[in-house]
Amino acid sequence: MRLKISKDLLLNVLSHVVGAVERRHTLSILSNIKLQVTEQQLTVTGSDLEVELVASAQLANGACLQAGETTVPARKLVDICKSLPNAALIDLQVTDDQRCILKSGNSRFVLGTLPAEDYPLLASNGVVAGESVQVAQSELKKLLDKTAFAMAVQDVRFYLTGTLIEAGEGQLRAVTTDGHRLALSETSAIFEGQQTLQAIVPRKAVGELQRLLSMDEQPLTLIIGRELMNVSITLNSKDKEKDNEIVVRFTTKLIDGKFPDYRRVLPRHGNKIVLINHDQFRQSLQRVAILSNEKLRGVFLVFKNNELQLRANNPEQDEAVEDMAISYEGDSLEMSFNAQYLLDVIGVLSSDQVQLTLSEANASALVQDPTTSSSLYVVMPMRV
Repeated sequence: MRLKISKDLLLNVLSHVVGAVERRHTLSILSNIKLQVTEQQLTVTGSDLEVELVASAQLANGACLQAGETTVPARKLVDICKSLPNAALIDLQVTDDQRCILKSGNSRFVLGTLPAEDYPLLASNGVVAGESVQVAQSELKKLLDKTAFAMAVQDVRFYLTGTLIEAGEGQLRAVTTDGHRLALSETSAIFEGQQTLQAIVPRKAVGELQRLLSMDEQPLTLIIGRELMNVSITLNSKDKEKDNEIVVRFTTKLIDGKFPDYRRVLPRHGNKIVLINHDQFRQSLQRVAILSNEKLRGVFLVFKNNELQLRANNPEQDEAVEDMAISYEGDSLEMSFNAQYLLDVIGVLSSDQVQLTLSEANASALVQDPTTSSSLYVVMPMRV
């Protein structure tokens, strides 16, 4: 195998797959990426047996001097490419004794390789059997961006450490919860299945998808099977020499478990509607939370007629109090919330105001953008 390629194009292709590669793995070959070179195309594969990324780019005429395939250490190859001068040309060759020699200018690097045929793939030939859902790339990115923060990080309830993707009735919905809060966002999609389709996408896969997706309006087709989910994304290359498209095929294992019935968690009987200025609420929470208990991050919210008092204290006898004007008419109500949970929700709301729907002090709060019902957030109060 031998290939001559610009540093910009090779590094761009590598950057889209290296996120799937773990630095330490029980299988040494999974620290490598798989390189495949044909007359017209370079294909690079990275995997950790849970998330698999395959990026392909068209090659210039004459770039492929000898077709072939191999696997090389992922991080080392990326670090070498980053260290080379801008606009460098790379000559990459695999010798008969299975060493990878990389030359550029006066630099020469030799990397060990492992056989390409030993590289494990999640799906044979990249084909995943399942039902298809069509959605705009920008809409899928919004769904994940608006809900990812509420995934559990480490939880014995492993099904909470991912994002529920649900398709049905012309809608695609993303739901996350860690037991203390819940995030739900939905958008229109094309799904022709007769029954509601559900899949739980792992945390790492969600992060990789967020990184790959852009606000482009191009339609994407999600293929959701029993064990795997697959989607192909077309990206524009950063290669300055030519406008070269890179196609990334994303495949992930799905979490095998049953996600809780999130509909039962949504508050139904809230009769107290509060409207608060978005930026003022965020800034006030940040200030008051400075003196909250470092572990619990609890902040008291006291709602009165058109007035909100935020209050926090800690075991060191420090206290913070701040008053602000709001739109609220009703009985006085005092609640306590984890400040970070509220800040996470406010951070993904884009309107000028935040709407809280409340019922009583110990009942969960429904938080949303008052201008749309496509995203809903539930935050449980702290019991103090």
